Amino acid sequence: MQLMTGRLRRALRATVAVVLLCVTLPALWLSPAKAAVPKPEARQQVSQAAAQVLTWTADNSMTAYKDVPATAVAGPATIVFENSMATGSTFGMTHTLTFDTSTPGYNHDVNVNIIASPYDADGGRHEIQVNLTPGKYRFFCAIPGHQMVGELVVTPGGSTDTTAPQVSANVSGEKDADGNYVGSATVTVSASDSESGVDRVEYALDNGAFTTYSAPVSVNAAGSHRVQYRATDKAGNVSPV
Repeated sequence: MQLMTGRLRRALRATVAVVLLCVTLPALWLSPAKAAVPKPEARQQVSQAAAQVLTWTADNSMTAYKDVPATAVAGPATIVFENSMATGSTFGMTHTLTFDTSTPGYNHDVNVNIIASPYDADGGRHEIQVNLTPGKYRFFCAIPGHQMVGELVVTPGGSTDTTAPQVSANVSGEKDADGNYVGSATVTVSASDSESGVDRVEYALDNGAFTTYSAPVSVNAAGSHRVQYRATDKAGNVSPV
């Protein structure tokens, strides 16, 4: 038993060392090189041409979506709604993403009614193309008894922000004499955006689905692990992974 414990301890040390390598090296790649600033009209054309992806996710809750976008920019957009095992929908529950087309005070020009289940033909992940206009959209789940509801605020197009957020990660934890982490390692991700501001930060563990980052991530299982992360600003720019 003592020998097995020693082996597990050595394996865990090696594991966390790999986490440190996988996390800190991408942080170097995420530092964008300075480039010539394009003219305002060119920046506007690039911004309007860039794909705007808005993602909603659902899990086992009947009272709130797991993740929702708070803001968007007027113009073409891809709406993604995912209610799958990867997003935490493990009960097989069906949810919808439905845009309100009747309540006064909201935009009614976009017709969205996506029905998603972890066991449907697309695995619970669906997307549609829409064209958003400035104002507010109210969205909700149309399944009886579900209380999931929210608002999407759309600002006028023509944003000149075409720069992705800056993202960095730091690994902390107890180290041994060789500099290896012992027991566990904690990965803390931070992001900043000096133009439109950061909308959300996401991470993925061991090539799994990206999920919203809201607190430091603890890695303590034996084996080799990989942590990926990215940030999206309010203009829709996404940092490289």
